[in-house]
Amino acid sequence: MTLRAHLKTARLSLRPVAATDAAAVVAYLNDLAISGWLARVPMPYTAADFEQFATDIAYPGETFVIEDAQGFAGIIGAGFELGYWLAPRAQGQGYASEAARAVLEMQFAHDESTVAAGYFEGNHASARVLAKLGFAEVGRSLKHCRALGMDRPHVDLLLTLPGFLAANPLEIRTARLRLAPLEVERDWRDIARIGGHPDVAPMTNSHRSPWPEAEVRATLIESQWQGKLGFRLGIWFDAKLIGAVGIWDNPIETGYFLDPAFWGQGIASEAMAAFLPQMIARFGLTEVFADHCIDNPASGAVLRKLGFRQIGEGMGESLARSAPVPIAIYRLQAPKVNA
Repeated sequence: MTLRAHLKTARLSLRPVAATDAAAVVAYLNDLAISGWLARVPMPYTAADFEQFATDIAYPGETFVIEDAQGFAGIIGAGFELGYWLAPRAQGQGYASEAARAVLEMQFAHDESTVAAGYFEGNHASARVLAKLGFAEVGRSLKHCRALGMDRPHVDLLLTLPGFLAANPLEIRTARLRLAPLEVERDWRDIARIGGHPDVAPMTNSHRSPWPEAEVRATLIESQWQGKLGFRLGIWFDAKLIGAVGIWDNPIETGYFLDPAFWGQGIASEAMAAFLPQMIARFGLTEVFADHCIDNPASGAVLRKLGFRQIGEGMGESLARSAPVPIAIYRLQAPKVNA
């Protein structure tokens, strides 16, 4: 996945730094209540400092302005190191965690290397935010604070992909359903039963009927949630595992399967209507493909309800069938992100 210059969260828009941000940034960074907790910001902070920052440091896709409904709320940057600050009126509302989570999700989908961060001792708000994100302390040091012109005790942190995923589990809820990562030992029997059902397996390309334990385990291991495309989530209804949804790369393609006992209740549409927008937003997708066997018209109805349009037909393979099967091919065009 590529880095993106624009990100959206539930409450925030993240966009590139622009010349029109100069007045706000200069005003806020001349407040020691903000700059005194930052390492590299000089005091006084001038328009020339902002111009250098915007030109030489604030690359789109790495540094973002945080905006809420009232406008400018702060700055956040990632890459090898996460850093951020918020305007006083935007503090204490969970914005730092919300913005950082979106930036880190993109960062780890693009690059699985670690991300550094840290805070000066006494910055309890940043300590809480970074711990919530999954950062772990790796040492203590003295770090120079330019605004105060002195060295200050500093807590050094590091975030790994496993640490981030553990601290920020993926879960999607709807009115009736919970979508969450599958666990091999806990879930393989239900997945084998559902995915290997004689009415389900022939509608997939990789399930057998019955579906052998070794193949189910291998499938679940290969499709574990790791912060990037190529995974499945289970679908739970009243704490009962009843199916799965998934999305893959090269090409970007989605699919689902559901326990026949729950067919005809709108559950597939409900699950996919919640799943797809989050995947499009999380990974910056522009289009998603899907297909269904011609003898499975119900899946075609679900796809069309979700906004997919049929773009062709072809022949597909299914391990549960003795011969190739005609399929209908669909594409969903994702809404464009405002530039």
